[in-house]
Amino acid sequence: MKGERYITVFACLLLLSPCLQAQTPFEIEEVVVVGEEFDHTRPYTTVAKLDHEQITALPVASVADILAYLPAIDIRSRGASSAQTDISMQGGTFDQVVVLLNGIPLQDTQTGHYTMNIPVSTALIEYIEVLQGTDVTGALTGAINIVTKTYTDQDHYTLQMTAGTNGNVHPVFTGTWRNNETTTNASVEYGRSEGYYAPTSDAKEQEALHNTDYQMANVYVQTHWRGLNQGLDVQVGAQYKDAGLGTGYGYASTDQFDATRTVLAGVQYEHYFAQPWKISAMVAYRGQSDRYEWHRGTPLNTHWTHNAQATLYGHYFSSVGKTSFGVEAKNEYIASSNMGVHNRWQVTARARQEFAFREWSHLHATLSVAGHYNSWCGWYGSGAAMVAYDIWGNGDVHVRANRSLRMPTWTDMYYKAGVQRGSTDLKAEKAWQVALGAQYEWRFEQAGRLHISGETYYRWGTDIIDWTYNETDSLFHATNQNKVNTLGVELAADYHYNNWLRTISVQYAYTHLDLDVSSVKSNYLDYLRHKVCVNLDHGIYVWAKGCVGAHWALRWQDRCGTYVDIHGTAGNAFTPVLLLDGSIYMELARVRVALEGTADASAVYVAEAGATDDVVGMGEEAQGQHNSHHGG
Repeated sequence: MKGERYITVFACLLLLSPCLQAQTPFEIEEVVVVGEEFDHTRPYTTVAKLDHEQITALPVASVADILAYLPAIDIRSRGASSAQTDISMQGGTFDQVVVLLNGIPLQDTQTGHYTMNIPVSTALIEYIEVLQGTDVTGALTGAINIVTKTYTDQDHYTLQMTAGTNGNVHPVFTGTWRNNETTTNASVEYGRSEGYYAPTSDAKEQEALHNTDYQMANVYVQTHWRGLNQGLDVQVGAQYKDAGLGTGYGYASTDQFDATRTVLAGVQYEHYFAQPWKISAMVAYRGQSDRYEWHRGTPLNTHWTHNAQATLYGHYFSSVGKTSFGVEAKNEYIASSNMGVHNRWQVTARARQEFAFREWSHLHATLSVAGHYNSWCGWYGSGAAMVAYDIWGNGDVHVRANRSLRMPTWTDMYYKAGVQRGSTDLKAEKAWQVALGAQYEWRFEQAGRLHISGETYYRWGTDIIDWTYNETDSLFHATNQNKVNTLGVELAADYHYNNWLRTISVQYAYTHLDLDVSSVKSNYLDYLRHKVCVNLDHGIYVWAKGCVGAHWALRWQDRCGTYVDIHGTAGNAFTPVLLLDGSIYMELARVRVALEGTADASAVYVAEAGATDDVVGMGEEAQGQHNSHHGG
């Protein structure tokens, strides 16, 4: 099906915004979050990063749109404007990625389909980074950390309006201001669209596309306070979302619908005592209600989930380095019309050592170990380690290893509807991963700078949860696969020169799965094998008080596996997809105006179960929808 061609007008009021700043390259560095209580993920590497200037240049409207430009990330959307988004990486599933907002986990334990329900405007984001090597429960294939602005020396307000075809309207207001030792971020946004259209589609496709309308509203407030030897961070947010999903979860219905209401809150505190001690603490909460309708207007399932978490860590600084130890506790709860009422607790004790080598200042090493008790499955352990060596102060070589685990979602265990059957006999997923990588940056006196990075990894996965087809009863059952091993390579290079050639970057990710699956209809037979991202940002005309420039983003991806089309025909092979996003903009001292668009060089966009709302349009792209179990 041909995707919609569209043009949007994007007008921003940017107060005190500099023009044509140099952009930061992808780099390996420590996570900078407010408070260090989540710093137990220290044995990681940042394998990809996008900063605020890079994000501003992209033609994006949501966090999911931003992540689509990172090579290791696989984004699949249902409905218009990423109304519902699945995110996966390195050949895994959407349940195996942990998303963090300023270091606070945002997992939805009902299903990973709702992980990306994040009520934060892209204008507030300081940077987004992809982390590998963590031992955080749930981050089987990695984690994504979204960091909002933490400091401003001048007040900054943004008024943004996006308008496009099919009733697409998206106003956003954001502000960042400072009062003595307190900095506050706030954003309010609203979005709506009548969905997609496809002029060459047949009657059933038209019916499904007609039901891809959506509306959403986000509110978010964050306050940072920094006093003498202490700091406090408070953030709260809420999201309202109604979305027509077309055939999102099965081609037998063209008028599916989903309504979600999400709230989140987090408080982080840290205090530095007289050397050598420091403590850090965090409490966080995420709640969500979900109403899913197989036929719009007739509720099928309703769910209420909550996740609460608290941590307390102590840190001791000595000649050996930094020693950290602490405890974490979290509670996960669901009340569902389909799955019933369930509750589980987890308590974690963790210790970490960051080694200081005074005689070998270029050498860095970190070791983290953790013991966990889960009321559902009992005791288990995890850990991570990393060793890195700086190269002339401009790069490093690193090796890391980690053991990670993931608990089954409530959907994995209890969902029973249609042809899906969850199982309470599931085991927790387990994986060992090792990686070797390097990065380096050359700075030329009058010719800009060049940054290159690369990493190769191998992951051994056991008891990996899969939804496989049983020919005996013609149902999909949640089961544990014996082996899902993954080999991958990720490469990146970017060059920055001046206001005329701000940046040009090329990124590539390769993934290969070694499988021992029990069904020819396994989810793991469908994964992203190759992905290439090319970005070019350049000036067109520059003058003393402003500039005109352009940003071009080319994405090519090739997926393994087959799909079922909207008419129920199985065995269709995926074909490669090529997308070109463009933006021509004008920046003045306080105004930015941009004309944005997406063009595709592929003729057909498809999704499993006939989910035709996954065609390209208004920024979304998908080659197929796997893992179609909903729990909704």
